[in-house]
Amino acid sequence: MPMERNELLPLRLNAEPSIFRGCSLSELMMLVTTGAGVLVPASIIICGLFGYLMMGVGIGLLLVIGWVVIGATVLQKLKRGRPLGFYQLRLRLWLEDCQLIKSPFIRQSRVWDVGRRIRP
Repeated sequence: MPMERNELLPLRLNAEPSIFRGCSLSELMMLVTTGAGVLVPASIIICGLFGYLMMGVGIGLLLVIGWVVIGATVLQKLKRGRPLGFYQLRLRLWLEDCQLIKSPFIRQSRVWDVGRRIRP
C-alpha cells in the first residue's frame, strides 16, 4: 500500500502563521501595544481638556482599531514579495543610519584580513 501524502500540512514550519492581513501574532501585538500606549492616553488628555474624559477612552480604543487595520495594511504591502524578516532588517539599518542603535552588519566594502600569519 503506497503512502499517501498529507496535503494539509503547512508548507513553512519555521515561519509564524499569518493571522490578519498577512501579519503574524507578534506583529499584531506590536501594533496593538504601540497604538494603545500612544493613542489612548493622547485621546484621554485631549478629550479631558474639553471635559469628556470617558469619551476619550472610547475614542482612543476606536483609534487603536483603526491603527491596527492601517498598520497591518502597510506591513502587508512592505512584506509582499520579500523574504522573511526583510522589513525588520531594513528597520534596523534605518535606525543605524539615524544613529539611534548600532547594528552588527557590515555595510562597507573593503579588503578584510583575519589577522593570522604563518611564521617561517
